[in-house]
Amino acid sequence: METTKNILAEVENLRPEMTDLRRRFHRWPELGGEEERTAQLICTEMAMLGLEPQRVEGTYSLFFTLDTGRSGKTLVLRADIDGLQMPEEEENLAGPKVCVSKREGYCHACGHDAHTAMLLTAARVLCGMKEQLRGRIVFFFESGEENGASYRQVCPALEKLAPDAIWGVHVMASMPTGTVSVQAGPRMSGSGSFRIRIHGKGGHGSRPDQAVNPVVTACEIVSKLQSVVTLQLSPFESGVMTVSSVQGGAAWNIIPDSCYIQGGIRYFEPHVFEKMTAQVKRIVEGICLANGCTAEFDKEPTLMAAVHNDPALAALAQRSVEKVCPGALTEVEPWMASESFGWYQNIVPGVFAFVGMRNEAVGSGALHHNGKFDVDEACMPLGAAATVQFAVDFLTDGE
Repeated sequence: METTKNILAEVENLRPEMTDLRRRFHRWPELGGEEERTAQLICTEMAMLGLEPQRVEGTYSLFFTLDTGRSGKTLVLRADIDGLQMPEEEENLAGPKVCVSKREGYCHACGHDAHTAMLLTAARVLCGMKEQLRGRIVFFFESGEENGASYRQVCPALEKLAPDAIWGVHVMASMPTGTVSVQAGPRMSGSGSFRIRIHGKGGHGSRPDQAVNPVVTACEIVSKLQSVVTLQLSPFESGVMTVSSVQGGAAWNIIPDSCYIQGGIRYFEPHVFEKMTAQVKRIVEGICLANGCTAEFDKEPTLMAAVHNDPALAALAQRSVEKVCPGALTEVEPWMASESFGWYQNIVPGVFAFVGMRNEAVGSGALHHNGKFDVDEACMPLGAAATVQFAVDFLTDGE
């Protein structure tokens, strides 16, 4: 219990520095694969702890290793560092934000600035506790989580580290500040996409009988795709089918030769993705055959793997959270957004924590990837302290 008190005190003492770091990252967001300035600031902060960067080749992803010099397990602690290409509004849900992006058309609207600040703070506390720990801690700052800019290069680099577990944190706009969810099982969905090109026969809008209108066929396909989840998945399987784009033709009196449909699929189990995409293909081929069209169907390989919390690690994480902040634990339904963290859980068991940040008083709670999105900075000490406590518990578990 004494260790827990020290952790809480250390994090609270570092709150001003952590808040300042978050605001510095927030004011200068960078897209995935372009985080040069962000990476430089991270390296500067970690250098003060005596830790040197290991950069993943071809990316701005960074590993920093704290080696205690005593045999034990290896734990990876991860934060994502990239921003988004979208405008930020100067006000949140309650009024003016305390900090806004200085780069027009770019912003941190998902909380990665807070994730990075929390991990830097956790690193500072853990480095100060080095003599109490065993094994190794790898602090992993990931480039390009939003656009997949680095996970393909990170995966083999992560395998070489041979870690025993990985931990990650994501702020959650739907959860109130002061709460944490680390429950076992599905946490975030996997995702994949499809693109369909329908070929018909162009012609004059006055004589549709002399043409084969691919737009009509596309409309039938889009309508029928809405049945994929309800008719193909059992009540015990989860999936989302989204048609996000239909493009065909440019004039009211011209029937085009072709039409495009694009969409995405979300799932928790890989076999569900395969089942859904197979049915999409059957629908496309069947309707095209009936209407005299042909189609090209492209299924993208899985873009993001699903995030599943390891049961044993989730149980340990729940005990850690309860130590550092009694009463903070909560349970929430899985989030259907996707995260590159799932790829790393395919390599090593992991736990992904949701940290609540909704606070009506400060105006936080707008949806992620929304111009009004804002982080309640009061959530960060809990996220950082939970990270430290989990690391301590994992590395000393069994002693």
